[in-house]
Amino acid sequence: MEFLNPNEKIRLMRKKFRVNQSELENTNMTRAFISMMESGKRNVSKSSSKLLAERFNEIAKRISVNLDLDAEYFSRTPEEDARYYCENELRSNDGLSLKKLYELIEIEKRFNLRDLLAECYKIAGVMYNKEKDYTNAFIELNNALGLYKELKDEQSQITIYLELGSCKYMKSSYEDASLYYKNATTYALAHKDYRAFSRSSRSLALCYARMGKYDECLSIIDNEILNSSITPEDDILIAAKSDKANVLSLIGKSDEAAKQCFELIELIKDKSPSKYSSMLSSLYANIGEYYYHNKDYEKSLQYVSQAQSLRLKYNKEKLSIPLTLKAKVLYAQGLLEESLMLFDLATEMAEQYNRLDLLLEAYKELADVLSENKLFDKLKLSMEKLLETLETCDTKEGKRFALYKLVEAANEKGDQTLCNNYLKQLKEFI
Repeated sequence: MEFLNPNEKIRLMRKKFRVNQSELENTNMTRAFISMMESGKRNVSKSSSKLLAERFNEIAKRISVNLDLDAEYFSRTPEEDARYYCENELRSNDGLSLKKLYELIEIEKRFNLRDLLAECYKIAGVMYNKEKDYTNAFIELNNALGLYKELKDEQSQITIYLELGSCKYMKSSYEDASLYYKNATTYALAHKDYRAFSRSSRSLALCYARMGKYDECLSIIDNEILNSSITPEDDILIAAKSDKANVLSLIGKSDEAAKQCFELIELIKDKSPSKYSSMLSSLYANIGEYYYHNKDYEKSLQYVSQAQSLRLKYNKEKLSIPLTLKAKVLYAQGLLEESLMLFDLATEMAEQYNRLDLLLEAYKELADVLSENKLFDKLKLSMEKLLETLETCDTKEGKRFALYKLVEAANEKGDQTLCNNYLKQLKEFI
């Protein structure tokens, strides 16, 4: 897009509407003065710009053209015009496409509009995150972060660190994600953005849970959210209680965890389904897991089915969670074929929605079942498919597990050459 100097705009408009300078003059602006502005010998002031804009709008109106020039149009420099254009486009954020964003980015680079450039990179990164394109999201968010650091804009960095943490978390890079969430908590606290502080604290706790650092996870949930002097909003408070129940279950305090789940269900079951359906589904799944470990498979299936129903209706992205659990319950009941069908469906759903964390969980459970039943051909095919998916998504997380199971399958089949090949690849992760 071309942005013109003030004198070039006057000349362009005159030619466009086929008027001479004398037709533009009035009592406050002579033809000679207009000529000097058009030739660049005099600057176009805001008051002169207003008179010119009004005159050209009138001329356009005579021929039924809605020109709608603003009062400062003729006084703005190309850089000011570029900023004016980009700011107006960004105000219509909801309607922005990635194509439009990259058009704005090129303009902002050309005119060194660093604050707007940072905002465009941020919006692009958030959009990529929503589309589950975490590689491009990370690139654009890093671009934004660099600019915000140059601009010393710490407030804007809070959102960037949260989004970068989400990128890494969704790619199962929990150590990296935790570093971004720590930065988010630091900046949020410094700028008294308490909702962002509670959000980033909860996300940091979830990273620790994924890394098996359960004490650190519970410490953050208890000290920074549940018992904090900063009172979090209801949705974060309830989510943190649910997270705590999950961790209690993982560390063997299943009775306490189940009790908290039942209490939370009573608390939120009558609240807005669109807001709490995902959490309610997780709670039903947790109770299903509780009964599964207690070998009460009928009750387990009852709660898992409720979790599955909610995921189908409101949040298919996490449908693989109840599907994986149901597959485990069916296997425990001796229904191997039915179990394997559900495991396949769980991995397909996780892959469809690019949920690598859930994909790995489903594949790990499936691999255990296949190994236990000595179905090494199927194990090999499953792990090869997992590796292929991880390569496509450009992530190392999970590759060590897949290669380890491939070594197991090759060894059990007596294929030493293949076994050695997998071992060689596995060395990169040791």
